[in-house]
Amino acid sequence: MMERTLTGFAAAPGLAAGPVSLLRPIPEGSPRTVPAQDRGKELERARRALEDTANQLEELASRLRAEGRSPEADIVETGSLMARDPGLEAAVGALVLEEGRTAPSALCEAAEAVADGLARLPDKLLAERADDVRSLGRRAAASALGTRVGHAGGVLVAANLGPADVAELGGQVRGVALAGGGVTAHAAIVARSLGVPMVVGLGLELLEVADGETVVVDGTRGQLVRHPLPNRLAAAEEDRARRRLARVQAVARRQEPAQTRDGRRLTVLANAASVAEVREALEQGAEGVGLLRTELLFLEARAWPSEADHVRFLAPLLAPLAGRVVTIRLLDFGGDKTPPFLAGSAGRGIELQLEAPEALRAQLGAILAAAADTQLRILVPMVTRLGQVRAVRQALLAVADGRSLPRLGAMIETREAAGKARELAAELDFLSLGTNDLTQSVLGLDRESSGTAPVVHPEVLRLVDVTIRAGRERGIPVEVCGEAASDPATIPLLVGLGADELSVGAARVGEVRELVRGLEYAACRELAGRSLLDQTGHAGAQGV
Repeated sequence: MMERTLTGFAAAPGLAAGPVSLLRPIPEGSPRTVPAQDRGKELERARRALEDTANQLEELASRLRAEGRSPEADIVETGSLMARDPGLEAAVGALVLEEGRTAPSALCEAAEAVADGLARLPDKLLAERADDVRSLGRRAAASALGTRVGHAGGVLVAANLGPADVAELGGQVRGVALAGGGVTAHAAIVARSLGVPMVVGLGLELLEVADGETVVVDGTRGQLVRHPLPNRLAAAEEDRARRRLARVQAVARRQEPAQTRDGRRLTVLANAASVAEVREALEQGAEGVGLLRTELLFLEARAWPSEADHVRFLAPLLAPLAGRVVTIRLLDFGGDKTPPFLAGSAGRGIELQLEAPEALRAQLGAILAAAADTQLRILVPMVTRLGQVRAVRQALLAVADGRSLPRLGAMIETREAAGKARELAAELDFLSLGTNDLTQSVLGLDRESSGTAPVVHPEVLRLVDVTIRAGRERGIPVEVCGEAASDPATIPLLVGLGADELSVGAARVGEVRELVRGLEYAACRELAGRSLLDQTGHAGAQGV
Protein backbone atom coordinates (compact mmCIF):
# COMPACT_ATOMS: atom_id res chain seq x y z
CA MET A 1 0.00 0.00 0.00
CA MET A 2 1.33 3.44 -0.93
CA GLU A 3 2.22 6.05 1.64
CA ARG A 4 -0.38 8.72 2.28
CA THR A 5 0.61 12.01 3.87
CA LEU A 6 -1.83 14.20 5.76
CA THR A 7 -0.62 17.76 6.29
CA GLY A 8 -1.62 20.00 9.17
CA PHE A 9 0.34 22.31 11.45
CA ALA A 10 3.44 21.65 13.53
CA ALA A 11 2.42 22.06 17.18
CA ALA A 12 5.26 20.34 19.09
CA PRO A 13 8.50 19.31 17.38
CA GLY A 14 9.85 15.79 17.04
CA LEU A 15 9.41 12.57 15.11
CA ALA A 16 7.41 9.57 16.36
CA ALA A 17 6.28 6.26 14.89
CA GLY A 18 3.94 3.63 16.30
CA PRO A 19 0.51 2.05 16.25
CA VAL A 20 -2.50 4.34 16.44
CA SER A 21 -4.46 4.64 19.66
CA LEU A 22 -7.71 6.20 18.51
CA LEU A 23 -9.48 8.23 21.18
CA ARG A 24 -13.15 7.76 20.41
CA PRO A 25 -15.97 9.96 21.71
CA ILE A 26 -17.42 8.92 25.04
CA PRO A 27 -20.73 7.09 24.47
CA GLU A 28 -23.58 9.25 25.69
CA GLY A 29 -25.55 6.39 27.16
CA SER A 30 -29.06 5.38 26.22
CA PRO A 31 -30.76 7.67 23.67
CA ARG A 32 -34.05 7.30 25.51
CA THR A 33 -35.90 10.27 26.96
CA VAL A 34 -35.77 10.30 30.75
CA PRO A 35 -39.28 10.16 32.28
CA ALA A 36 -40.36 13.40 33.96
CA GLN A 37 -40.44 11.82 37.44
CA ASP A 38 -36.77 10.72 37.11
CA ARG A 39 -35.30 13.93 35.74
CA GLY A 40 -34.42 15.38 39.13
CA LYS A 41 -32.27 12.33 39.94
CA GLU A 42 -30.73 12.46 36.45
CA LEU A 43 -29.79 16.10 36.94
CA GLU A 44 -28.18 15.24 40.27
CA ARG A 45 -26.17 12.56 38.45
CA ALA A 46 -24.98 15.16 35.96
CA ARG A 47 -24.05 17.60 38.74
CA ARG A 48 -22.07 14.91 40.57
CA ALA A 49 -20.23 14.17 37.32
CA LEU A 50 -19.28 17.82 36.91
CA GLU A 51 -18.05 18.00 40.50
CA ASP A 52 -16.12 14.74 40.08
CA THR A 53 -14.50 16.15 36.94
CA ALA A 54 -13.55 19.37 38.75
CA ASN A 55 -11.94 17.26 41.49
CA GLN A 56 -10.08 15.12 38.93
CA LEU A 57 -8.59 18.21 37.33
CA GLU A 58 -7.61 19.69 40.68
CA GLU A 59 -5.87 16.42 41.60
CA LEU A 60 -4.03 16.41 38.26
CA ALA A 61 -2.98 20.03 38.78
CA SER A 62 -1.66 19.15 42.24
CA ARG A 63 0.40 16.29 40.80
CA LEU A 64 1.83 18.58 38.13
CA ARG A 65 2.81 21.15 40.75
CA ALA A 66 4.48 18.45 42.84
CA GLU A 67 6.55 17.60 39.74
CA GLY A 68 7.57 21.25 39.40
CA ARG A 69 5.29 21.89 36.41
CA SER A 70 3.36 24.85 37.73
CA PRO A 71 2.61 26.53 34.37
CA GLU A 72 0.98 23.32 33.10
CA ALA A 73 -0.83 22.96 36.42
CA ASP A 74 -2.29 26.45 36.06
CA ILE A 75 -3.56 25.60 32.57
CA VAL A 76 -5.16 22.34 33.74
CA GLU A 77 -6.68 24.02 36.78
CA THR A 78 -8.73 26.36 34.61
CA GLY A 79 -10.72 23.26 33.62
CA SER A 80 -11.92 22.82 37.18
CA LEU A 81 -13.26 26.37 37.10
CA MET A 82 -15.11 25.62 33.87
CA ALA A 83 -16.62 22.47 35.42
CA ARG A 84 -18.10 24.61 38.20
CA ASP A 85 -19.28 27.36 35.87
CA PRO A 86 -22.94 28.23 36.69
CA GLY A 87 -23.71 28.82 33.02
CA LEU A 88 -22.63 25.32 32.03
CA GLU A 89 -24.59 23.78 34.90
CA ALA A 90 -27.69 25.76 33.87
CA ALA A 91 -27.37 24.53 30.28
CA VAL A 92 -27.06 20.93 31.48
CA GLY A 93 -30.05 21.43 33.78
CA ALA A 94 -32.23 22.72 30.94
CA LEU A 95 -31.35 19.74 28.73
CA VAL A 96 -32.17 17.24 31.48
CA LEU A 97 -35.26 18.85 33.02
CA GLU A 98 -36.88 20.32 29.91
CA GLU A 99 -35.85 17.89 27.17
CA GLY A 100 -35.30 14.70 29.13
CA ARG A 101 -31.67 14.13 28.10
CA THR A 102 -29.63 11.59 30.04
CA ALA A 103 -26.78 12.98 32.14
CA PRO A 104 -23.98 11.89 29.72
CA SER A 105 -25.90 13.21 26.73
CA ALA A 106 -26.68 16.53 28.41
CA LEU A 107 -23.09 17.00 29.51
CA CYS A 108 -21.70 16.37 26.03
CA GLU A 109 -24.37 18.50 24.33
CA ALA A 110 -24.00 21.45 26.69
CA ALA A 111 -20.20 21.40 26.42
CA GLU A 112 -20.41 21.17 22.64
CA ALA A 113 -22.76 24.16 22.51
CA VAL A 114 -20.33 26.26 24.55
CA ALA A 115 -17.41 25.05 22.43
CA ASP A 116 -19.22 25.88 19.19
CA GLY A 117 -19.84 29.40 20.47
CA LEU A 118 -16.14 29.84 21.24
CA ALA A 119 -15.09 28.34 17.89
CA ARG A 120 -17.12 30.96 16.03
CA LEU A 121 -15.40 33.88 17.76
CA PRO A 122 -13.18 36.00 15.51
CA ASP A 123 -10.40 35.93 18.12
CA LYS A 124 -8.24 32.93 17.19
CA LEU A 125 -6.87 32.30 20.67
CA LEU A 126 -10.32 32.29 22.28
CA ALA A 127 -11.64 30.06 19.50
CA GLU A 128 -8.91 27.53 20.27
CA ARG A 129 -10.19 27.25 23.85
CA ALA A 130 -13.17 25.33 22.39
CA ASP A 131 -11.21 22.08 22.65
CA ASP A 132 -10.68 22.67 26.37
CA VAL A 133 -14.47 22.75 26.83
CA ARG A 134 -15.03 19.66 24.66
CA SER A 135 -12.43 17.80 26.73
CA LEU A 136 -14.30 18.82 29.88
CA GLY A 137 -17.58 17.49 28.45
CA ARG A 138 -15.93 14.17 27.57
CA ARG A 139 -14.55 13.79 31.07
CA ALA A 140 -17.85 14.63 32.74
CA ALA A 141 -19.80 12.23 30.48
CA ALA A 142 -17.30 9.47 31.28
CA SER A 143 -17.73 10.17 34.98
CA ALA A 144 -21.53 9.97 34.66
CA LEU A 145 -21.08 6.57 33.03
CA GLY A 146 -18.74 5.43 35.79
CA THR A 147 -15.60 5.40 33.59
CA ARG A 148 -12.54 7.59 33.13
CA VAL A 149 -11.00 9.07 29.99
CA GLY A 150 -7.74 7.31 29.26
CA HIS A 151 -5.64 5.74 26.54
CA ALA A 152 -2.10 4.52 26.37
CA GLY A 153 0.63 3.65 23.92
CA GLY A 154 1.67 4.44 20.38
CA VAL A 155 0.46 7.54 18.56
CA LEU A 156 -2.65 9.08 20.06
CA VAL A 157 -5.15 10.19 17.40
CA ALA A 158 -8.23 12.24 18.27
CA ALA A 159 -10.56 14.90 16.96
CA ASN A 160 -9.37 17.23 19.71
CA LEU A 161 -7.79 17.15 23.15
CA GLY A 162 -7.70 19.39 26.18
CA PRO A 163 -4.55 20.25 28.15
CA ALA A 164 -5.47 17.81 30.93
CA ASP A 165 -5.64 14.96 28.40
CA VAL A 166 -2.12 15.70 27.17
CA ALA A 167 -0.77 16.16 30.70
CA GLU A 168 -2.16 12.76 31.75
CA LEU A 169 -1.22 10.84 28.63
CA GLY A 170 2.05 12.53 27.71
CA GLY A 171 4.21 9.93 29.40
CA GLN A 172 2.34 7.04 27.78
CA VAL A 173 2.31 8.00 24.11
CA ARG A 174 5.02 8.62 21.52
CA GLY A 175 3.18 11.34 19.63
CA VAL A 176 -0.20 13.04 19.16
CA ALA A 177 -2.17 13.82 15.98
CA LEU A 178 -5.38 15.86 16.05
CA ALA A 179 -8.01 16.52 13.41
CA GLY A 180 -8.61 19.96 14.91
CA GLY A 181 -6.72 21.97 17.47
CA GLY A 182 -4.28 24.85 17.04
CA VAL A 183 -0.61 25.55 17.58
CA THR A 184 -1.35 28.05 20.37
CA ALA A 185 -4.02 25.90 22.05
CA HIS A 186 -3.42 24.83 25.65
CA ALA A 187 -2.99 21.19 24.60
CA ALA A 188 -0.15 22.17 22.26
CA ILE A 189 1.54 24.29 24.94
CA VAL A 190 1.53 21.33 27.33
CA ALA A 191 2.76 18.94 24.59
CA ARG A 192 5.72 21.21 23.86
CA SER A 193 6.63 21.43 27.53
CA LEU A 194 6.59 17.62 27.83
CA GLY A 195 8.50 17.00 24.60
CA VAL A 196 5.65 15.04 22.95
CA PRO A 197 5.64 15.45 19.13
CA MET A 198 2.28 16.84 18.06
CA VAL A 199 0.54 17.72 14.78
CA VAL A 200 -2.80 19.55 14.71
CA GLY A 201 -5.32 20.64 12.10
CA LEU A 202 -5.08 17.44 10.03
CA GLY A 203 -8.79 17.45 9.19
CA LEU A 204 -11.53 14.85 9.53
CA GLU A 205 -9.69 12.50 7.17
CA LEU A 206 -7.41 11.74 10.11
CA LEU A 207 -10.26 9.99 11.93
CA GLU A 208 -10.43 7.39 9.17
CA VAL A 209 -7.30 5.75 10.58
CA ALA A 210 -7.85 2.47 12.39
CA ASP A 211 -6.82 1.46 15.89
CA GLY A 212 -3.45 -0.27 15.63
CA GLU A 213 -2.54 1.14 12.21
CA THR A 214 1.12 2.15 12.09
CA VAL A 215 1.78 5.82 11.36
CA VAL A 216 4.60 8.35 11.55
CA VAL A 217 4.02 11.76 13.17
CA ASP A 218 6.36 14.56 12.18
CA GLY A 219 5.81 17.35 14.68
CA THR A 220 8.41 19.52 13.01
CA ARG A 221 6.90 19.50 9.51
CA GLY A 222 3.29 19.18 10.63
CA GLN A 223 2.58 15.87 8.92
CA LEU A 224 1.18 12.41 9.62
CA VAL A 225 2.16 9.60 7.25
CA ARG A 226 -0.15 6.60 6.86
CA HIS A 227 1.22 3.27 5.60
CA PRO A 228 4.81 4.47 6.02
CA LEU A 229 7.44 2.62 4.01
CA PRO A 230 10.04 0.62 5.95
CA ASN A 231 12.74 3.20 5.32
CA ARG A 232 10.56 5.97 6.81
CA LEU A 233 9.79 3.88 9.87
CA ALA A 234 13.46 3.05 10.24
CA ALA A 235 14.37 6.74 9.95
CA ALA A 236 11.83 7.62 12.65
CA GLU A 237 13.15 4.94 14.97
CA GLU A 238 16.74 5.98 14.26
CA ASP A 239 15.86 9.58 15.03
CA ARG A 240 14.21 8.57 18.27
CA ALA A 241 17.16 6.37 19.24
CA ARG A 242 19.63 9.09 18.26
CA ARG A 243 17.84 11.65 20.42
CA ARG A 244 17.76 9.24 23.37
CA LEU A 245 21.49 8.55 23.00
CA ALA A 246 22.26 12.23 22.50
CA ARG A 247 20.46 13.03 25.71
CA VAL A 248 22.39 10.38 27.65
CA GLN A 249 25.66 11.77 26.29
CA ALA A 250 24.58 15.33 26.99
CA VAL A 251 23.82 14.54 30.61
CA ALA A 252 27.14 12.73 30.98
CA ARG A 253 29.07 15.69 29.52
CA ARG A 254 27.04 18.53 31.02
CA GLN A 255 30.00 19.80 33.08
CA GLU A 256 32.22 20.18 30.00
CA PRO A 257 32.27 23.58 28.27
CA ALA A 258 30.86 24.18 24.80
CA GLN A 259 34.18 25.00 23.18
CA THR A 260 35.43 24.55 19.63
CA ARG A 261 38.45 22.34 18.99
CA ASP A 262 40.65 25.43 18.63
CA GLY A 263 39.46 27.10 21.83
CA ARG A 264 36.53 29.40 20.96
CA ARG A 265 34.18 29.28 23.99
CA LEU A 266 30.44 29.66 23.48
CA THR A 267 27.67 29.84 26.04
CA VAL A 268 24.72 27.55 25.37
CA LEU A 269 21.51 28.66 27.10
CA ALA A 270 17.89 27.51 26.89
CA ASN A 271 14.61 28.94 25.67
CA ALA A 272 11.94 28.10 28.23
CA ALA A 273 8.41 28.83 29.39
CA SER A 274 7.88 26.02 31.91
CA VAL A 275 9.63 24.35 34.83
CA ALA A 276 9.86 21.10 32.84
CA GLU A 277 11.87 22.89 30.13
CA VAL A 278 14.17 24.55 32.67
CA ARG A 279 14.95 21.26 34.39
CA GLU A 280 15.53 19.38 31.13
CA ALA A 281 17.84 22.14 29.89
CA LEU A 282 19.92 22.08 33.08
CA GLU A 283 20.13 18.27 32.89
CA GLN A 284 21.65 18.63 29.43
CA GLY A 285 24.19 21.23 30.50
CA ALA A 286 22.56 24.57 29.80
CA GLU A 287 24.39 27.38 31.57
CA GLY A 288 21.17 29.24 32.19
CA VAL A 289 18.20 30.62 30.30
CA GLY A 290 18.69 32.85 27.28
CA LEU A 291 14.99 33.44 26.64
CA LEU A 292 12.32 33.08 29.31
CA ARG A 293 8.97 33.67 27.60
CA THR A 294 6.56 35.40 29.98
CA GLU A 295 3.43 35.83 27.87
CA LEU A 296 2.27 32.25 27.20
CA LEU A 297 0.49 31.81 30.53
CA PHE A 298 -1.41 35.06 30.06
CA LEU A 299 -2.84 34.53 26.58
CA GLU A 300 -6.37 34.38 27.99
CA ALA A 301 -5.97 37.30 30.38
CA ARG A 302 -8.77 39.86 30.58
CA ALA A 303 -6.41 42.57 31.79
CA TRP A 304 -2.69 43.24 32.19
CA PRO A 305 -1.21 40.79 34.75
CA SER A 306 -0.58 42.19 38.21
CA GLU A 307 2.76 42.06 40.01
CA ALA A 308 1.44 39.13 42.07
CA ASP A 309 0.44 37.30 38.87
CA HIS A 310 3.95 37.66 37.51
CA VAL A 311 5.60 36.52 40.75
CA ARG A 312 3.35 33.44 40.89
CA PHE A 313 4.45 32.53 37.36
CA LEU A 314 8.15 33.29 37.81
CA ALA A 315 8.88 31.83 41.25
CA PRO A 316 8.80 28.11 40.34
CA LEU A 317 10.63 28.72 37.06
CA LEU A 318 13.47 30.61 38.73
CA ALA A 319 13.91 28.31 41.75
CA PRO A 320 16.26 25.87 39.93
CA LEU A 321 18.23 28.77 38.38
CA ALA A 322 19.80 30.38 41.46
CA GLY A 323 23.24 31.74 40.59
CA ARG A 324 22.75 31.21 36.84
CA VAL A 325 22.14 33.54 33.94
CA VAL A 326 18.42 34.16 33.47
CA THR A 327 17.20 36.30 30.58
CA ILE A 328 13.58 37.29 31.12
CA ARG A 329 11.80 38.72 28.11
CA LEU A 330 9.16 41.29 28.87
CA LEU A 331 5.63 40.42 27.72
CA ASP A 332 5.67 39.96 23.96
CA PHE A 333 1.96 40.36 23.29
CA GLY A 334 0.63 41.08 19.82
CA GLY A 335 0.40 39.29 16.50
CA ASP A 336 -0.42 35.62 17.10
CA LYS A 337 -0.07 36.13 20.88
CA THR A 338 -2.83 38.65 21.55
CA PRO A 339 -4.92 38.17 24.74
CA PRO A 340 -8.61 39.19 24.77
CA PHE A 341 -8.04 42.56 26.43
CA LEU A 342 -5.73 43.61 23.59
CA ALA A 343 -7.94 42.37 20.74
CA GLY A 344 -7.70 44.76 17.82
CA SER A 345 -4.38 46.25 18.91
CA ALA A 346 -1.95 46.76 16.06
CA GLY A 347 1.23 46.97 18.15
CA ARG A 348 3.59 44.25 19.28
CA GLY A 349 5.95 43.71 22.19
CA ILE A 350 7.39 46.71 23.98
CA GLU A 351 5.23 49.13 22.00
CA LEU A 352 2.12 47.74 23.71
CA GLN A 353 3.70 47.78 27.17
CA LEU A 354 4.82 51.37 26.90
CA GLU A 355 1.18 52.27 26.29
CA ALA A 356 0.44 50.74 29.73
CA PRO A 357 3.25 52.05 31.98
CA GLU A 358 1.71 50.74 35.21
CA ALA A 359 1.61 47.22 33.73
CA LEU A 360 5.25 47.55 32.69
CA ARG A 361 6.28 48.63 36.19
CA ALA A 362 4.30 45.74 37.68
CA GLN A 363 6.22 43.23 35.58
CA LEU A 364 9.57 44.84 36.25
CA GLY A 365 8.90 44.90 40.00
CA ALA A 366 7.94 41.23 39.96
CA ILE A 367 11.06 40.31 37.98
CA LEU A 368 13.38 42.13 40.37
CA ALA A 369 11.72 40.43 43.36
CA ALA A 370 11.51 36.91 41.94
CA ALA A 371 14.94 36.81 40.26
CA ALA A 372 17.00 38.28 43.09
CA ASP A 373 19.12 35.12 43.40
CA THR A 374 19.96 34.86 39.68
CA GLN A 375 22.30 36.59 37.24
CA LEU A 376 19.36 38.53 35.87
CA ARG A 377 19.07 40.00 32.40
CA ILE A 378 15.93 41.71 31.10
CA LEU A 379 15.15 41.51 27.40
CA VAL A 380 13.02 44.08 25.58
CA PRO A 381 10.98 42.52 22.73
CA MET A 382 10.25 43.92 19.27
CA VAL A 383 12.43 47.02 19.64
CA THR A 384 12.26 49.47 16.74
CA ARG A 385 13.81 52.62 18.22
CA LEU A 386 16.25 53.70 20.90
CA GLY A 387 13.63 55.61 22.90
CA GLN A 388 11.88 52.34 23.78
CA VAL A 389 14.85 50.86 25.66
CA ARG A 390 15.51 54.21 27.32
CA ALA A 391 11.92 54.22 28.58
CA VAL A 392 12.34 50.70 29.99
CA ARG A 393 15.55 51.72 31.77
CA GLN A 394 13.76 54.68 33.34
CA ALA A 395 10.96 52.37 34.50
CA LEU A 396 13.57 50.02 35.97
CA LEU A 397 15.15 52.87 37.89
CA ALA A 398 11.74 53.82 39.26
CA VAL A 399 10.91 50.34 40.59
CA ALA A 400 14.43 49.33 41.69
CA ASP A 401 14.22 51.54 44.80
CA GLY A 402 17.97 51.50 45.37
CA ARG A 403 18.50 47.87 44.34
CA SER A 404 21.21 47.14 41.79
CA LEU A 405 19.92 47.17 38.25
CA PRO A 406 19.98 44.03 36.10
CA ARG A 407 21.59 43.95 32.67
CA LEU A 408 19.26 45.25 29.97
CA GLY A 409 19.17 44.01 26.40
CA ALA A 410 17.11 44.32 23.24
CA MET A 411 15.70 41.75 20.87
CA ILE A 412 16.99 42.42 17.37
CA GLU A 413 14.11 40.98 15.37
CA THR A 414 13.14 43.83 13.07
CA ARG A 415 14.95 45.54 10.20
CA GLU A 416 14.68 48.81 12.16
CA ALA A 417 16.41 47.36 15.22
CA ALA A 418 19.22 45.83 13.17
CA GLY A 419 19.71 49.17 11.43
CA LYS A 420 20.12 50.82 14.85
CA ALA A 421 22.27 48.03 16.31
CA ARG A 422 25.24 50.32 16.98
CA GLU A 423 23.07 52.91 18.73
CA LEU A 424 21.38 50.23 20.81
CA ALA A 425 24.65 48.51 21.69
CA ALA A 426 26.02 51.82 22.99
CA GLU A 427 23.30 51.97 25.66
CA LEU A 428 22.65 48.30 26.44
CA ASP A 429 24.40 45.42 28.15
CA PHE A 430 23.69 42.69 25.56
CA LEU A 431 21.84 42.06 22.29
CA SER A 432 19.69 39.08 21.36
CA LEU A 433 19.04 38.08 17.75
CA GLY A 434 15.53 36.70 17.27
CA THR A 435 16.19 35.04 13.93
CA ASN A 436 12.64 33.74 13.44
CA ASP A 437 10.91 37.13 13.53
CA LEU A 438 13.84 38.89 11.87
CA THR A 439 13.74 36.55 8.88
CA GLN A 440 9.98 36.53 8.64
CA SER A 441 9.74 40.31 8.79
CA VAL A 442 12.56 40.92 6.30
CA LEU A 443 11.32 38.33 3.80
CA GLY A 444 7.58 38.79 4.39
CA LEU A 445 7.00 35.24 5.58
CA ASP A 446 4.04 34.05 7.68
CA ARG A 447 4.88 33.17 11.29
CA GLU A 448 2.42 30.25 11.48
CA SER A 449 3.46 28.43 8.32
CA SER A 450 6.94 29.52 7.33
CA GLY A 451 8.88 26.77 9.14
CA THR A 452 12.60 27.20 9.74
CA ALA A 453 13.72 30.71 8.88
CA PRO A 454 16.42 30.89 6.15
CA VAL A 455 19.03 32.98 7.95
CA VAL A 456 21.45 32.48 5.05
CA HIS A 457 19.31 34.70 2.81
CA PRO A 458 21.54 37.65 1.81
CA GLU A 459 19.37 40.35 3.38
CA VAL A 460 19.02 38.48 6.66
CA LEU A 461 22.65 37.43 6.82
CA ARG A 462 23.76 41.04 6.41
CA LEU A 463 21.58 42.16 9.34
CA VAL A 464 22.87 39.31 11.53
CA ASP A 465 26.44 40.33 10.71
CA VAL A 466 25.72 44.02 11.41
CA THR A 467 24.23 43.16 14.81
CA ILE A 468 27.06 40.88 15.92
CA ARG A 469 29.64 43.43 14.80
CA ALA A 470 27.86 46.15 16.81
CA GLY A 471 28.00 44.02 19.93
CA ARG A 472 31.66 43.16 19.51
CA GLU A 473 32.62 46.81 18.90
CA ARG A 474 31.01 47.76 22.23
CA GLY A 475 32.29 44.68 24.07
CA ILE A 476 28.84 43.31 24.93
CA PRO A 477 27.65 39.73 24.28
CA VAL A 478 25.34 38.88 21.39
CA GLU A 479 23.13 35.82 21.69
CA VAL A 480 21.06 34.09 19.02
CA CYS A 481 17.77 32.66 20.27
CA GLY A 482 15.80 31.75 17.13
CA GLU A 483 15.54 28.44 15.27
CA ALA A 484 18.89 29.13 13.60
CA ALA A 485 20.64 28.69 16.96
CA SER A 486 19.88 24.95 16.90
CA ASP A 487 20.12 24.31 13.16
CA PRO A 488 23.23 22.16 12.51
CA ALA A 489 23.63 23.74 9.06
CA THR A 490 23.52 27.29 10.42
CA ILE A 491 25.44 27.02 13.71
CA PRO A 492 28.91 27.03 12.04
CA LEU A 493 27.94 30.24 10.23
CA LEU A 494 26.76 31.90 13.47
CA VAL A 495 29.91 30.81 15.28
CA GLY A 496 32.04 32.17 12.45
CA LEU A 497 30.20 35.49 12.47
CA GLY A 498 31.12 35.83 16.14
CA ALA A 499 27.95 34.99 18.12
CA ASP A 500 28.79 34.64 21.81
CA GLU A 501 25.71 32.72 22.99
CA LEU A 502 23.24 30.26 21.50
CA SER A 503 19.86 29.90 23.22
CA VAL A 504 17.93 26.82 22.09
CA GLY A 505 15.00 24.60 23.00
CA ALA A 506 15.56 22.52 26.13
CA ALA A 507 15.64 19.22 24.24
CA ARG A 508 18.35 20.55 21.88
CA VAL A 509 20.83 21.86 24.46
CA GLY A 510 23.05 18.78 24.56
CA GLU A 511 23.00 18.35 20.80
CA VAL A 512 24.07 21.95 20.22
CA ARG A 513 26.82 21.77 22.85
CA GLU A 514 28.19 18.62 21.21
CA LEU A 515 28.06 20.19 17.76
CA VAL A 516 30.03 23.22 18.95
CA ARG A 517 32.73 20.92 20.37
CA GLY A 518 33.21 19.41 16.92
CA LEU A 519 33.80 22.72 15.12
CA GLU A 520 36.99 24.58 14.22
CA TYR A 521 36.51 28.28 14.87
CA ALA A 522 39.00 29.22 12.16
CA ALA A 523 37.09 27.18 9.58
CA CYS A 524 33.80 28.74 10.74
CA ARG A 525 35.28 32.23 10.26
CA GLU A 526 36.33 31.34 6.73
CA LEU A 527 32.83 29.97 6.02
CA ALA A 528 31.18 33.13 7.36
CA GLY A 529 33.53 35.37 5.40
CA ARG A 530 32.88 33.46 2.18
CA SER A 531 29.13 33.55 2.76
CA LEU A 532 29.12 37.30 3.27
CA LEU A 533 31.41 37.89 0.31
CA ASP A 534 29.34 35.65 -1.96
CA GLN A 535 25.97 36.99 -0.86
CA THR A 536 26.47 40.58 0.19
CA GLY A 537 29.64 41.68 -1.57
CA HIS A 538 31.81 42.29 1.52
CA ALA A 539 33.84 40.03 3.79
CA GLY A 540 32.67 41.49 7.09
CA ALA A 541 33.20 38.37 9.18
CA GLN A 542 36.92 38.25 8.45
CA GLY A 543 37.42 40.91 11.07
CA VAL A 544 35.70 38.91 13.80
